[in-house]
Amino acid sequence: MNTALDIVRRWYATGDVSLLAPHIEWKVLETFPAGGTYNGRDDIAERFFPAVKSQFAVYETRPQRFVADGETVVSTGIYHVQGKSGRTADIAFAHIWTVQDGQIAAFQQIADTAAMQDVLGR
Repeated sequence: MNTALDIVRRWYATGDVSLLAPHIEWKVLETFPAGGTYNGRDDIAERFFPAVKSQFAVYETRPQRFVADGETVVSTGIYHVQGKSGRTADIAFAHIWTVQDGQIAAFQQIADTAAMQDVLGR
């Protein structure tokens, strides 16, 4: 069965961009590295993730808890990151996902961006 929860869990496990709707809206806090709003699967795959990952030696998203209600899934967990200077941290996040017609149609991120900027030495 492909419930919204199944699809979000599969995204975390694989990062398979085919799970993203072609016109997905991806919102990341402005104070997060490469923060802003991204529109469309290609924008996320070609601009967002390369921009974020290029700033870190290690960038891992580790979900720990999920709550699902119909098309909406909320996940909480940590970003395990290491800046290029060697500074590491586990930074809390909450992600809000909307799944429609078997694909992720929207994403919104909440995170401790001050801690993220600290890892980057900013």
